[in-house]
Amino acid sequence: MHKTRIFTGLALSALALLLILGLSTTLFAAVSLIAILFGASEWAALTGLRSMLGQGVYVCVVALLSWLAWSGVTFGWTWPLVIIGGLWWLVVAVLLALWQPHWAEAASTRWGLRLAGLPTLVPAWIALVLLHRYDPWLLVFLVVLAAIGDTAAYFTGKRFGRHHMAPRLSPGKTWEGLMGELTAAFVVSLIGAGIFAGDTFGVRAVFVSLAMLTVFASVCGDLFESLLKRVAGAKDSGHLLPGHGGVLDRMDSHLAAAPIFLIGLMWLLGGRSG
Repeated sequence: MHKTRIFTGLALSALALLLILGLSTTLFAAVSLIAILFGASEWAALTGLRSMLGQGVYVCVVALLSWLAWSGVTFGWTWPLVIIGGLWWLVVAVLLALWQPHWAEAASTRWGLRLAGLPTLVPAWIALVLLHRYDPWLLVFLVVLAAIGDTAAYFTGKRFGRHHMAPRLSPGKTWEGLMGELTAAFVVSLIGAGIFAGDTFGVRAVFVSLAMLTVFASVCGDLFESLLKRVAGAKDSGHLLPGHGGVLDRMDSHLAAAPIFLIGLMWLLGGRSG
């Protein structure tokens, strides 16, 4: 299982690197949207839309909203969508903190989670596209930051995990795993600051702080997908990726990390990407 997970992770990382650096922003937007729509299909299934028709309608809604978001790049109203995406994760953080297991039994919960997929998936996609348009290498940094942090959390938790972090949401996640993730992410953040933040110590410190905030956001994204699977009674969001489960299982942390990182980055740089 570990070997399969490692092999799949390396293959996906290599593919992501190739697509980010090898495609124009328009082509990258199209390819990444396909991944988002696969995730939307899994999201629909986890929230009780098991039929092909139900999932198809849900995917079409996400595709339509994504197209409207993309058109906003031309007309200049896309940035508020990214802000909404960032604020949405504050709402999610509160939900995760207050979550009670018996809420999963309420019929309104599934409807709420279906609607929650829209501010989760669409702003994340547009944030990834805008970040790619601004600087593909910063998008590479974001992917590496989340991937290394997630990998460190997984193996550290497996080896040293004793104290559960969020048993109501994800029994497998531990504080030891989180510490491993933060440690690995901090090292990556220092490297990133040296590459992207210039020679000023203050700017580098802010960049590292932003990167660490992004990691906390990615943990929030991971836990939110865990909540989704817990309500559905599922171990994985799908079976497309050997050792990783579904597309959502692989992109969950990026869904939260992308808008948070982009908002912070644009503030740090004193500008906007679109």
